[in-house]
Amino acid sequence: MKNAGTVLMYNCSGESFAKLRQIFAMLRLRMRVVEPDRYHIPLEELAAGKGEPGETVEALPEPMLVFCYLPPALFHQVLEVIRVAKLPPIPLRAVLTDTNRTWDTMQLHEELVREREAIEAQKEEQG
Repeated sequence: MKNAGTVLMYNCSGESFAKLRQIFAMLRLRMRVVEPDRYHIPLEELAAGKGEPGETVEALPEPMLVFCYLPPALFHQVLEVIRVAKLPPIPLRAVLTDTNRTWDTMQLHEELVREREAIEAQKEEQG
């Protein structure tokens, strides 16, 4: 059966992420583990399994997921299954879009961190 989409996975190895990988497999999602020597490749190419390794850089300090080509209903199902399974949260999550498809890993990571900091600052102001 055809896969339903691709998930780029950063720092999602080891026992703590075994259940997450099982969930993705059950939902027929292709998983692509992105190593630091591929951080320079545009997200769109990573999702397609393209791009040559380059210089190894320092790994991201935390896990990150990028969901690529998932239909909206399946994307919501994935998030719900993760929530119901009570997996540890992965706050850095993104969906591949026309805007970010040409970005590399570091550009996306910086943007997600900025968004998270802005949300936290907003919560503190309201708090």
